[in-house]
Amino acid sequence: MLLGEPERTQADLCFRLLGIPVRVHPFFWLVAVILGANFIEGPKDLVLWLLAVFTAILVHELGHAVVMRLFGYRPSITLYGLGGYASYDRFWRGSGWGGGAFGQILISAAGPGASLLLAFLIIVGVWVTGHPVRFFWGLPYGFTAVFALGFSEILDQFLLWLTGVLIAWSFLNLLPIYPLDGGQIARELLVWANPRQGILQSLVLSVLVAGAFCAASLVLWKSWFLAILFGYLAFANFMTLQASGGRSSGW
Repeated sequence: MLLGEPERTQADLCFRLLGIPVRVHPFFWLVAVILGANFIEGPKDLVLWLLAVFTAILVHELGHAVVMRLFGYRPSITLYGLGGYASYDRFWRGSGWGGGAFGQILISAAGPGASLLLAFLIIVGVWVTGHPVRFFWGLPYGFTAVFALGFSEILDQFLLWLTGVLIAWSFLNLLPIYPLDGGQIARELLVWANPRQGILQSLVLSVLVAGAFCAASLVLWKSWFLAILFGYLAFANFMTLQASGGRSSGW
């Protein structure tokens, strides 16, 4: 969800996963704590929540990074603030053909795909062990799965939070709002269909969808966090639209 690479700090957590460099900015942990403030009741909940958010966002970005590498790029992952950022070195001589628009769509879809796959495997694992799973559908997060294994309170809580974040993060990222994954997919498709106006059309779509979700966040869901998030995305896309020629098109 980032627009660019954040500055490095001495408090960064750095490691490699599947040979891919991963950097966790300290702001990632702070925002995760803020997001979980309503249901974190003690040190145990804090640790479980941070672990669930960290795992979910890392799996999402790892999906992007693995497909980037399959297309010949050299990826890296940064976790920061409201999410993560999977990028690749555009100047590395090994950067390959990239697959064109189709490749970029696959890269964008791989993040939500990896998250939903893990959530699916967890839910199936719960179901095949004979434990019931209940689903609750609705916006803004798509749906929620509720279950209990009964083996361990800690394991149950971790898996519930992990599954919830995996699903919610995937749904939000698939919305056709730039720079979310869905917005990047919409942009590639619109540019493919209309090379001259596709980028402007994708920006208009981003502004409309983000604006609608901002309003719904305030009126229906009573969520200031989502309202600020979608309001910011609507404003950022509108300013980009203006700067890229939308003014001449009446935007």
